[in-house]
Amino acid sequence: MDPCSFDIKIDVVAIGGGSGATHVLRAVAPFAASRTAIIAVTDTGRSTGLARQIGAMPAPGDLRATIAAFASDQVMAETLNHRFDGAGVPALAGMAFGNLLIAALTRVTGDFAAAVEHTARLAGASVRVLPVSVANTTLCAELVDGTHVTGEFEVRAPGKPPLARLFLGEPANAYPPALDAIRSADLVVIGPGSLWTSVLACVQFGGVVEALAHCRGTVAYVCNSTTQPGQTDGYRCIDHVQRIVAALGPGVLDVALINRSSPDADALRPYEEEGLHLLRPDEDEIAAVRALGVMPLVRELTGYVEPRRALWNKQDTIRYDTGALGVALHEVVMMKGKTND
Repeated sequence: MDPCSFDIKIDVVAIGGGSGATHVLRAVAPFAASRTAIIAVTDTGRSTGLARQIGAMPAPGDLRATIAAFASDQVMAETLNHRFDGAGVPALAGMAFGNLLIAALTRVTGDFAAAVEHTARLAGASVRVLPVSVANTTLCAELVDGTHVTGEFEVRAPGKPPLARLFLGEPANAYPPALDAIRSADLVVIGPGSLWTSVLACVQFGGVVEALAHCRGTVAYVCNSTTQPGQTDGYRCIDHVQRIVAALGPGVLDVALINRSSPDADALRPYEEEGLHLLRPDEDEIAAVRALGVMPLVRELTGYVEPRRALWNKQDTIRYDTGALGVALHEVVMMKGKTND
């Protein structure tokens, strides 16, 4: 479909980590009147973790990356993402400048959300970027063997028993403007991204599930392209969707957008060697999604599998084609779902 043929303009909200939300908001650009990213804030990675200590604040890393991705000032975008090499100050090795900027603004203003807003304004961000919460809390999980792990890094660590449930070390509410954005959106897109530490982490904050239940538009989940070591080893597409439905409750999720593609085996091999396996849903899985009361929309989204990127303290995955994702999300909008006000 030619993007120029999109004859609707809607308000779109993307919920999750920085990479997934960025991809979604780029994909919907041809038919979005407004775009809002609601970003996870419980990361404890090296750069983000140190910035959290400096600013006594929630995790800034995914917020910084999202702002940089939509910055109209390219120099500012590169500056936000610039990582120090640690020369002379080893503790700053790998530190992203934007994380320090948000930490400094938080200390100056005394307001984490204001710090994020100031940073977005400095960068000339073309989308609205909101933290899912302004609470400085810790992501925790219970494993299937009953043990608990504390901190996002430990939650996503490979080689442990499977995850059973998430919880916050210090229960906290979501950021009210984020809840308002969810309720008033024409389309809310959850994912793609790390199922436990980005997507499900966001819904741990008080008010998010209720806001999704009262969203005036369609709530859609973009299922991941692959499994993710430490989080979804051995999962199928239906397992991902079941986790989302269990977190949100029945009748909240309208559509699950599911990839079904057959990339070249040689292109997949580098990912498989790191434990990322392409999800290949069969008809039984699709029927199981439908049985949950969720409409499955199965499309080929991966297209050309790009070479694996070396990411800072993260693992790459097979990315969806932006154009294909945009066309599929436009289909979601046009499907019969919740009645818009």
